[in-house]
Amino acid sequence: MQPPIEIESTRTALGAAERVWGWEIPTYLFFGGLVAGLMLAVAASILLLGPERITRAMRWGLVAAPLLLSVGMLALFVDLTAKLHVFRFYTTFQPSAPMSLGSWVLLGVVPVQLLLILALPPEALQKRLARVRVLAAVQRFARAHLRALALVALVLAVALGVYTGVLLSTTVARPLWSSGALGVLFLASGASTGVAALMLGERDRAMSDRFARADIALILLEVLVLVLWLAGLASQGPAYREAAASMLVGPYAPVFLGMVVFGGLVVPAVLEALSLRGRALHSRAVPALVLAGGLILRFVIVYAGQDGGFTVG
Repeated sequence: MQPPIEIESTRTALGAAERVWGWEIPTYLFFGGLVAGLMLAVAASILLLGPERITRAMRWGLVAAPLLLSVGMLALFVDLTAKLHVFRFYTTFQPSAPMSLGSWVLLGVVPVQLLLILALPPEALQKRLARVRVLAAVQRFARAHLRALALVALVLAVALGVYTGVLLSTTVARPLWSSGALGVLFLASGASTGVAALMLGERDRAMSDRFARADIALILLEVLVLVLWLAGLASQGPAYREAAASMLVGPYAPVFLGMVVFGGLVVPAVLEALSLRGRALHSRAVPALVLAGGLILRFVIVYAGQDGGFTVG
């Protein structure tokens, strides 16, 4: 007679040694979300405020975006086992496969970023671009179709931000990741880090205030999604409850609650709210906390997710 099948959570003290994904994947997810956030912030500003309100910080943010994306892609490349076969991502298109869909989204993100840079270059870069005659026609095209480019950038940024979470949520063998909320969570977190990155270099007070208000709203959304995600896990079977417990009362709780929720979300939101009311000075330490919290969030979720799973016995 076959023994009854029991599905239960399994965790090991040697979880770190058994992890398939190391620092490369959370690094890739962080920079992908950050770039998505930068694109979202600038594209939304173009559409809502007009190109004349695009500040120097946002223009340099556009320049930084493809460089930051390259850092993330380099981390992903380091993680690949068959590095010489990376081109195969582009020999087929499978919308149901997150890696395939994400690869094509990334392929669309880069040219749109470059066109936005040509349309809205920083003053120092504009002088250099003017010397390259072959770019003149492309620059005229980009400027003439700036709103359309911003709309495309907005769609691609949302797709890129959601993809960084969906990449994990499709791994159903990991209880912590088995939630569609991760796509929304990583989008909200990426948008918040993108806004925070722009706040680091913003000198326009009115725009800084707009960014602060946007970041508070994004932080509130992120907290809401975090609550829904963990509550959803806790309402399911033992494996899911243990996965949620690892973040709330288990080994990852001090980092998650202390460094992500408190240090990376609650404290920045409170300080931003106080600065908007004139009760605190604007400080670059605040957006730095948001960036640090976004990075640590991805490390915690990727590492904690690999420490728990299912066994059939």
